[in-house]
Amino acid sequence: MHQGPSNGMIGRVLPDPTNGPGHIFLDANMSVNIGDKPQADFSNPIALMMDCHRRIERFLQALRAVASNAKEGTLDQRHRTALDAALHYFVLAGPRHNQDEEASLFPALSALSIPEVAAMRKRLAQVAQEHADAQMLHQRIEALGRAWLDTGAITQEEWDEFGRLVDQLLAIYTPHIALEEREIFPLAARVLDSQVIAEIGRQMRARRNI
Repeated sequence: MHQGPSNGMIGRVLPDPTNGPGHIFLDANMSVNIGDKPQADFSNPIALMMDCHRRIERFLQALRAVASNAKEGTLDQRHRTALDAALHYFVLAGPRHNQDEEASLFPALSALSIPEVAAMRKRLAQVAQEHADAQMLHQRIEALGRAWLDTGAITQEEWDEFGRLVDQLLAIYTPHIALEEREIFPLAARVLDSQVIAEIGRQMRARRNI
């Protein structure tokens, strides 16, 4: 049986994966409710990317909670709801976040010929590679998770694999998010002018058809 750390989802907000106005709350009993709104909007795209990081962290913890607490690989309704919401988020909203960075923020930074950005180029390439590495793990988690939802149970081997994959994702995302929020995002806020920031926000909005 795969055992992992206890879940940290008490009282946490889980966003609606469709990027609509509602958000999903996962309480101490892993029940799901609709309410609340994002903290930032497209006029502040860097802050919005940080909000996305909080959602990524919360959905990862939802996956970890399911992997740790679904007894003998069997899903009850609360675990089913949490798993479905997390899988849905990472299929739809997760790739958009990666595109926000790789197709909007990073090119805007790379267009600047200044020493601070030149020193960050390897970091930007590292982040893009981590996106790709994480996506491969997400694809396998999606396959296992959907099979789990379809049947209500998975084998011991599949449960163990699911837990290992979630742990690998956490190992990627934890330093990845720290790097972006400690180095890349502060740099972008310092060196990008308001027109470029506004254009990044417009691209992010268009990516979501809003």
